[in-house]
Amino acid sequence: MIVAQILSPLDADVREAEQPVVGARDVLIETKNAGVCGTDLHIWHGSYALAEYPVVPGHEFSGVVAAVGDAVQNFKVGDRVTADPNLPCYGCVFCQQRRFNQCLNLEVIGVTRDGAFARFVSAPESAVYPIADLPFAEAALLEPLACVVWGLKQVQLQAGDKMLIFGAGPMGILMMQATLRAGAASVVMVDKEAWRLEIAAQLGATATVQADALTPQTFMDLAPYGFDVVADATGVPKVIEGTFAYVKPGGKVWVFGVTSAEVRVPFSPYEVFRKDLKIIGSFALNKTFHEAIALVQGGAVKLAPIISHQLPLAEFKRGLELAERDPKRMKVQFALDAA
Repeated sequence: MIVAQILSPLDADVREAEQPVVGARDVLIETKNAGVCGTDLHIWHGSYALAEYPVVPGHEFSGVVAAVGDAVQNFKVGDRVTADPNLPCYGCVFCQQRRFNQCLNLEVIGVTRDGAFARFVSAPESAVYPIADLPFAEAALLEPLACVVWGLKQVQLQAGDKMLIFGAGPMGILMMQATLRAGAASVVMVDKEAWRLEIAAQLGATATVQADALTPQTFMDLAPYGFDVVADATGVPKVIEGTFAYVKPGGKVWVFGVTSAEVRVPFSPYEVFRKDLKIIGSFALNKTFHEAIALVQGGAVKLAPIISHQLPLAEFKRGLELAERDPKRMKVQFALDAA
């Protein structure tokens, strides 16, 4: 089968490899679509601490069941599926507390074991989810949406909250839609790119602001005392640092965007103390695929407008380049059936 493998930072090739071995409780999935995530770019640059090289990346994917192990009960060849890439051990202290994303022995498809930038990818039956007739390209976005759902559970958004999101890329757009459906009274989006803000507005943003026009006074009419929740969906340290200027007393700063592990961001402990602020992180997801699938199947979250590029896997390096630098990029995917 064809795979795209990162051998070490900034060193990759597309080559032939053996199909994954299917264990008794495993499902072999023939990949149809697999998306490039910011995490994949961190792996490419060697700045993602969890990554183990060499690795076939790709943890946002969908496809068709190609084979099942002897002990698999809930799936058969031909089923349309996606999979949760996070594979906890179910035995450590954090798994016992149902903090599966904090598992001490966590394996991650596409990070610590080979992923879906390949014709076939293997996953335990417990991590596989049916997608019914959802298009494969859209189903490959269920994993990032599940990350948003987990974050919302951490933030504990309240009905009527006013929210500000920095970053109108794929994650910010997913966050905006899910937040509105979770009961936010308003969601304001900030981004450097006007065309991204147009997509945000079309999908329901209450208001949009270009980053170069932003000042603390910008939102006086929308949120004169600040926002209940201010979220970063950029992973840009300077942006994260700036979120504190816009949160109201008693509000929450949601750190969602991924930075490099060594990044440090200054903030005022006095401000956190004086304003009763909460700083909330949300890492990956935690058994939130069912909610993500329900949001899409119920029409609450639209995925198709987020997909900007689909390439064959043979153009792996070009796909990474597009995902990192193309000024018109949103979600870049590899379509394994493409020529």
